[in-house]
Amino acid sequence: MRILTWTMGAMVGAWMLGGVGCGIAGPGDFGEDEDSVGSGAGSTGRPPVGSGGDPGSGAGGTTGAGNAGSGAMHPTTTGAGAGGTTGSGGSTGSGGGSTGSGGSGGNGPNGCYTEGWDPNASLADLESSYSSSQWLPTMVELLNRRYHNGGWLLTQQQNDPWLSSSFPGYFDLSNWYGFIESIDTACHEETHGYDYDQALSLNNQHLYYMGSNREVIAPKLGFFARNAILSLVQAGGSVTSNYDSTYLTGTQGSYDFIALADELTAYINGLACAVSVGDEIQAGPYGHSYRDGAASHLLYLLHYLKVARTQYPNLYSQWQASSDWQTFVRFSWARGHFWTDESSPYSKLGINDAAIWQRITDPANEVEIQHFTGDPPAVVACNP
Repeated sequence: MRILTWTMGAMVGAWMLGGVGCGIAGPGDFGEDEDSVGSGAGSTGRPPVGSGGDPGSGAGGTTGAGNAGSGAMHPTTTGAGAGGTTGSGGSTGSGGGSTGSGGSGGNGPNGCYTEGWDPNASLADLESSYSSSQWLPTMVELLNRRYHNGGWLLTQQQNDPWLSSSFPGYFDLSNWYGFIESIDTACHEETHGYDYDQALSLNNQHLYYMGSNREVIAPKLGFFARNAILSLVQAGGSVTSNYDSTYLTGTQGSYDFIALADELTAYINGLACAVSVGDEIQAGPYGHSYRDGAASHLLYLLHYLKVARTQYPNLYSQWQASSDWQTFVRFSWARGHFWTDESSPYSKLGINDAAIWQRITDPANEVEIQHFTGDPPAVVACNP
């Protein structure tokens, strides 16, 4: 299930899209924490990619443009994040800089975390020659030019039956703008598909893709149901109401942090892919909730950390002691900040994200990053 939100002038709409991604027909096709079993081929006909989580979800744009992702796996993966590129990078470094061509993360000119992407790569030839029959190779080529990690993901996942058969039914791929809107969803959902596919071969662990050289493989701990954070989310009035009922109530609310963490990863990856075509989206008629989805799940992370710390001290100690989970929290925090900052020139990539970020940066909330990592939130955002 993906939550799709869009705006056009004074109009605001929201609708739900079932059956998108990960071979999932709708909420609840995956049974929590059962990656080794595999269920959830759903009605889309995708071979089982494992259980262990809820279906793909994402805030996106009109005509089904949900959030995207950029998953990939490289043989350098080793437990806590596969030690991604850490070179100083600069503006054209392979591991960083806003115009770098690849790498999962490094340090940019200001010394803070960055990921390689090239907002200036021309798409003119792709637009002029665009054909709906070639949407997938065009998408791969576009992302290879603008955001390597997204292109790498879709290259790995291009034979996914869902992507080739079901995905086109949710979008108007007959025109360039409809194609641009669809990029976010393709990346987001294939992040889920890739993560759960890889988790099938892991022993009581889950994989989280954060870049072509960074994958976090973290142990499944005794996490509590995520609906336990709902009261915190709603205190003072929810700013994430477009997402709360999907992720924090009903069957999905009974799922634990493993799947919620995969949503956070996919939403951030999705925002990254949306940013890579931010100039194209900005030129279009609609506003989208790409930033909203990533921000909502960062807020969920903070609340989950707080409930764990205050109500589940044994779990919290175990969670905090895991170097893999430390890597996950640190890089999720840094990536969420980085891609939100990179998206700032594009007003149409967010709808209610400012209100969500006010809640995130409330000292009472973001202090959970310091409780968990031992470092101030701003330090983690800059140097995870």
